Amino acid sequence: MKKDEQFYILLILSIVFIPAAYVFVAAVFIVQIYRGEYKIISYIKSNKYLLIVMLYIIIGVVFSNYLIISLLYGIIMLLCMYSVGLTAVYIERISIKKMKKLIYIVSLVVFIIGIAQYLNPHFVMPQKWVDVEEFKLKKRIFSTFFNPNVFGFYINIILIILCGEINIKDKSYKEIVLFALGLVCMFLTFSRATWISLVVSLVISGILFDKKYFKFALFVFVVIIGFDKILNIGRSNPVKMIEDSSMMYRIEIWKACFSIVKDNMLTGIGFGTLFKYISSYSDIVKPNIEHCHNLYIQVLTESGIIGFGGFIFIIFKLISNTWREAKKRNNQRWITSFSIIVMVLVHGTVDSVSLTPQIMMILSVYIGYMFGMERIYKNFSFITFQ
Repeated sequence: MKKDEQFYILLILSIVFIPAAYVFVAAVFIVQIYRGEYKIISYIKSNKYLLIVMLYIIIGVVFSNYLIISLLYGIIMLLCMYSVGLTAVYIERISIKKMKKLIYIVSLVVFIIGIAQYLNPHFVMPQKWVDVEEFKLKKRIFSTFFNPNVFGFYINIILIILCGEINIKDKSYKEIVLFALGLVCMFLTFSRATWISLVVSLVISGILFDKKYFKFALFVFVVIIGFDKILNIGRSNPVKMIEDSSMMYRIEIWKACFSIVKDNMLTGIGFGTLFKYISSYSDIVKPNIEHCHNLYIQVLTESGIIGFGGFIFIIFKLISNTWREAKKRNNQRWITSFSIIVMVLVHGTVDSVSLTPQIMMILSVYIGYMFGMERIYKNFSFITFQ
């Protein structure tokens, strides 16, 4: 199989059926090791970002009291790292035009699946996805992403990319149609974190880079408020947000997590083990809770202040270097990347979707693309922190 074909398959599987994506990356790794091909491993070793992530993974696994559980999560993260390297190394063999077309086609498919879910009269939403006493909401779509919040996160990535691509004067009809369908799906996830993080990221991009983002932010805001009023759901009502039991439940989780951190401050409790601890620290939070509903608290809880320090360092470098490159080059690719980073960080204040296996793989492919494009232009400043 050709190198570019491997990338295209990985891209499709990461969006359509994530378990197969991890199996595929594992198979590629095994085959390459068997053949003595170490180019991707050499790239990972030369990239300081990925070496810090490696340290983070080691901490989250080695210091866990539930080694098997954390090891499983660690393997998932290692496969994501390999996906970063695979994309970065192969990008010079990949047609960017073909890649963009493929992303559009696959996104169109998952958007149509999401809309079909909403129109399906037999579709039943799990009650845990909404406060039924606060909202008369019977459906939240998720398409191929298993959860509305995860689907909404992916939609935001695509919408931000499309905001950079759409140009009315150039008659970007395909992008406009895809944007419209994505916007409908984004609303139908009824994920408030998705709504807010998209609008905030577009506003910040408008302030820092291009005023056209203000128009997109206003349009998205009007659509959210308008549809919410028409359907009489109330998900955009700030008062109902505060009264929503899901928000209260998040606060209880955060309180319990901070207590856990106090007892495991240096290295944390290990990946994926929150459900083993939470019931001992809270009488309210259910013992089967899988994540903290906050990106920063989850990193701190799982890997302690050592892992959290590495995480903050990477975030700082990503923001500062991406912003600098976007300002210096005025390149749409960097502006889009900065917008996505902002969206991820804002979304992370109330959810830890970016640490789910599907989103980790998608973000890994995107990060690998950015690293790879920088290698092509022979400028390693972004990669090496220089």
